[in-house]
Amino acid sequence: MTIREAFGIVALVIVLQLFIGLLLYSILQLSPVLDIYTVLVAVGIMAGVAGGVAAALTLVFKKYASERAMRVALMTLTEDERRVFEAILRSKGVAYQDKLRRELDMSKSKLSALVKNLERKQAITKERYFRTNILKVNKEFTGK
Repeated sequence: MTIREAFGIVALVIVLQLFIGLLLYSILQLSPVLDIYTVLVAVGIMAGVAGGVAAALTLVFKKYASERAMRVALMTLTEDERRVFEAILRSKGVAYQDKLRRELDMSKSKLSALVKNLERKQAITKERYFRTNILKVNKEFTGK
């Protein structure tokens, strides 16, 4: 969830609660001392608080869910796949395959097979760049 989506949730909650508050105020006319401005301010404050809590919980849940997905996915990797994946993570989530091969001291064919497996498991993406590949960690595995 992005910040924009979180603000969308807050705005939706505010609009819905304001609509319900106006509906109740117009139908029930609870007290003659309450004017529409007082009701709107009270409902607006409640909506803001409820929307803020909902957005915060959604962001926290998303962060926890992505971290959990990453841990579960890492458990399915072989030792060599994990070495490659962690090396890409150490290089800020983007690495050149030829430099990675030298860093990990692996043969081209072994690293290519491992990259293919990681790509099949959707842990990384591979993008052709001249005579090598750029390997990027998928955003679900960055923990952000």
